[in-house]
Amino acid sequence: MTRVIRTVLGDIDPATAGVVDSHDHLFLRTPVLAGQDLVDEPDALAAVERFAAAGGGTIIQWTPRGLGRGLPALRRISASTGVHLVAATGRHLRRVYPEGAAEPTRSADELAAAFIDDIDRHGCGLIKIGVGPDRLAEDERDALRAAAVAHHATGVPIAVHLEQGAAAGLVLAALDADEVDPRSIVLGHLGRNPHVEQILDAARSGAWVCIDTPSPGHPMEPDRLTRILEALIDDGHLPALLLGADTTTSASRARPDDDGPAALLTAIAPQLAQALGAEAVSTITRDNPARAWAFERGDSTP
Repeated sequence: MTRVIRTVLGDIDPATAGVVDSHDHLFLRTPVLAGQDLVDEPDALAAVERFAAAGGGTIIQWTPRGLGRGLPALRRISASTGVHLVAATGRHLRRVYPEGAAEPTRSADELAAAFIDDIDRHGCGLIKIGVGPDRLAEDERDALRAAAVAHHATGVPIAVHLEQGAAAGLVLAALDADEVDPRSIVLGHLGRNPHVEQILDAARSGAWVCIDTPSPGHPMEPDRLTRILEALIDDGHLPALLLGADTTTSASRARPDDDGPAALLTAIAPQLAQALGAEAVSTITRDNPARAWAFERGDSTP
């Protein structure tokens, strides 16, 4: 068995991933962000070029099926820039899709088959599932069950959009029932949860914790970001922390110094290095992602 990260151009050795933006969107089209869709390939290319110039090596794109994830464009951009791009399969919250979209109506079995096909034939390297903040709707439970089936069939990690940073316990329980190891689960948006103790509880499960910043749609004050990370590190979770820029709107692309993948490295990382130390920042942006996004590939796997 060989551990790899699956990118849009093929599997890579995790040791070659470099500095990683663990949660972002180069392409995204949804009625929830009407008029702010990320659909322009030259703009996406420029964002990746800026990330590369800042020292970035890999971007994990969390845009799942049916929301304009742009697989062909991702391949062209990766080939042009040399930056590794990891694409998502999966299903988001029902409300994120346009009216009449097929994805929200698919059964768990249909979703699992689609996820596996995306991974095996279309080069997707993570399964992204969106869930609401208060309870797991039946269609969200279906998506989580499908993610578990696809994970067991392929090995790729499961990334979860936690609305408002909540419901981590419900998600973890559902995936545990399907025997998914917490170390194959990445919890996104936990930084949006106002209750630090709930963030710590989620981290204590053993799952990966991805904090999103500068995330222009949900900005976080530097002091709050530092407090959350310090609390997690003091509780022993430095080896489980990830950072992502979570760019979701075209307006943010007009502010490359403040938002987007490059700003994660040019603005956020230096702030955190002062507060936490350069070694901790390297662990969060380089060492941890090389483990979080990797999976064991059998010799017969494509």
